[in-house]
Amino acid sequence: MKEAIDAQRRMSEAGFAAEYERLEDKLGSGMSSIVEIPFLYRPGAETRDIEQLEQLRGNPRGLSTVDGPSRLEAQVQAEKSGEILAISEVPTDLSHLSGSTTDFETVDTRASMFTTENADSGESKTTSYYFPEDPDMPSWKPFSMRWHYISLLTVLALGLAGLQEFLCQSSIKKTKKGGGLLRFQKPGDLSVTKYFTWKYAPTLTFVIYGILWQISDFEVKRLEPFYQLSQKSGATAAESLNMDYLTFMSWLVPLRALRHKQYAVIYSSLATLVASSLVPVLQSASVTMYSPKEKGEVDDYKYIRIDPRWSRAVTSSLVFVAICGVVLLFQLRRKSGLMSDPKGIAGVAAMATRSHILGDFHGLDAAPLNKIHKQLRHRRYILHKSSLWQGEYIRKNNERIPEYGTDPRPLMLRLRAGIPYIAFMILFAIAVPIFIFVDYAHSVTQKVPFLLTAIATIVKLLWGTMNHDVRMLEPFFILSNRDAPPQTLTLDYTGTNPIWLPFKAILNKHYIVAGVGVGSVLTEILTVCVSSFSVDGQEFLPGTKGTNDKEELHDRYNTDETFRSFWVSFSLVIGILFLLVAIASIVYLRRSHKFIPRQIGTIASVLAFIHQSKMLVAFVDTEKMDSSAMTRHLEQQHPPKKYALGWFSGRDGEDHLGIDEEPILDRYVYGEDWTKTRVLPSQIGTWEHY
Repeated sequence: MKEAIDAQRRMSEAGFAAEYERLEDKLGSGMSSIVEIPFLYRPGAETRDIEQLEQLRGNPRGLSTVDGPSRLEAQVQAEKSGEILAISEVPTDLSHLSGSTTDFETVDTRASMFTTENADSGESKTTSYYFPEDPDMPSWKPFSMRWHYISLLTVLALGLAGLQEFLCQSSIKKTKKGGGLLRFQKPGDLSVTKYFTWKYAPTLTFVIYGILWQISDFEVKRLEPFYQLSQKSGATAAESLNMDYLTFMSWLVPLRALRHKQYAVIYSSLATLVASSLVPVLQSASVTMYSPKEKGEVDDYKYIRIDPRWSRAVTSSLVFVAICGVVLLFQLRRKSGLMSDPKGIAGVAAMATRSHILGDFHGLDAAPLNKIHKQLRHRRYILHKSSLWQGEYIRKNNERIPEYGTDPRPLMLRLRAGIPYIAFMILFAIAVPIFIFVDYAHSVTQKVPFLLTAIATIVKLLWGTMNHDVRMLEPFFILSNRDAPPQTLTLDYTGTNPIWLPFKAILNKHYIVAGVGVGSVLTEILTVCVSSFSVDGQEFLPGTKGTNDKEELHDRYNTDETFRSFWVSFSLVIGILFLLVAIASIVYLRRSHKFIPRQIGTIASVLAFIHQSKMLVAFVDTEKMDSSAMTRHLEQQHPPKKYALGWFSGRDGEDHLGIDEEPILDRYVYGEDWTKTRVLPSQIGTWEHY
């Protein structure tokens, strides 16, 4: 039996070799770049053949419709010929695998760009596509993902860790001698420079460093699906087209990335969370003021010292961030496959005009994410020559489909999350004066000096998630209101620098986006200000003096605040919190309603909106344009175009829900199927449709 199987395998491989010789002749005659051949199905293919191919091609998930040896030969021949090879599943009699019965059919890709009839056929749905290696694969990446920027972040982490340890060692030495890093009788004795350097500069430095990591982390999360698609064998939809990190809760992103083994996202997210959230909290707890007089010693001076336990925690965290940076440098050496920044809806549309990929989105106009995921899970996808293509067909995929739910709003833009979040900020604003001015509550902040900083960090993290959601939804919100200008299709705030974001949004007259951008900056200032609150606020109430007769040990001169610095910090904290509440209230008032059929944020969600759009004609041969060139190209369309999200008549003559050029049939209303309420001309005048 074994000899018969081996002989059958040799006959099959010889047959393929003969057919590939004929294939080379056809390709040499200048025919189409996609050659379609029947799939020779061999149900007896052994597991070791498949394992050999898995190792060769990066261990793709799921089994292709083509067995191991056939897949291996198909990939080798695609790379040998330099052309795209299509193998369709056609049952073949194994006893006649001589190579002379296989018929080759060329496919004109230009003629099939906007045709979904062939793509919707059963044969095309089970066709696997194999791509030659691109010797000139592009590798565009933003500056914040290049080695210069990541190396700078890594060096800064090590430098800050070294500085923290140096200050800790200096403090330990001076403490043994009864001193500290600074010595003063009252804070007002210090110069403004020394006071600021001690009180605010450390936290401010780490907050700014965290923002630098956030800029890089934004881009890593946004572009990871394209990196996955640019692998030699592409990626499954779950790992690429359906992947969304930007609207996901930031502290859960590493777990999702770990599940899909996307290590660049893991290390980038961990470094950002530690650098922007954990380090400022630990640092605020590491700086303490020691008052000998409060300990019963005869010494009127106060000393600033570094707590070794908290300081070593800061240093360890920074070393961890540096390690993540080094690993990220190696992870980002892979090529992205991108010619330029794939900004906005136009960036995705430009990549989808050369293959049958849009045919996979048939019937998904208003489908929720889990239905899209289910329909795409039997296919691998690839980014080849700056265009999105179908890859191998996966015969069997037992991947668990996540429950996304049918609510089209990201979690942080729903009232069930928004109302508790606003209430949390109001309670925090009420708690701050309680912790400062009430005796028993004040003792809590003395025992847990980082408490207020930790609460402010939670406010910042949740605001950041809401900020991402608003940024991503803005183009779709504009389109849902109809008559959107062409630049809406290239509008993309997700990768915008958080400092530049408010200015860019104001210039575009997108005031909600500008508001949440300003709020993000304010949350960083909030973190810095609350880090200084470890004093008894009663000593700073108007009317009290520098020394009082009741208890000299508890006057304001025995604290680490000046009268001015205390009230400036206190006013900023309360003012920022109520300003954040006001901005958040406006956001939930204007953006918490349902104006799209499903959640967005993935490449697949955009493709499902445009798969039958007539506007795709404008994106032919634009996959290599950058955002500016694309905007100019769309604005120069004649006659001038406007765009909308709603119901339109597609290229197939049927009514669809998605994004298309005006005039569309009707705007979209959540929960209503416009096609079921439309009265056709043939129905007018009959009694039953009156």
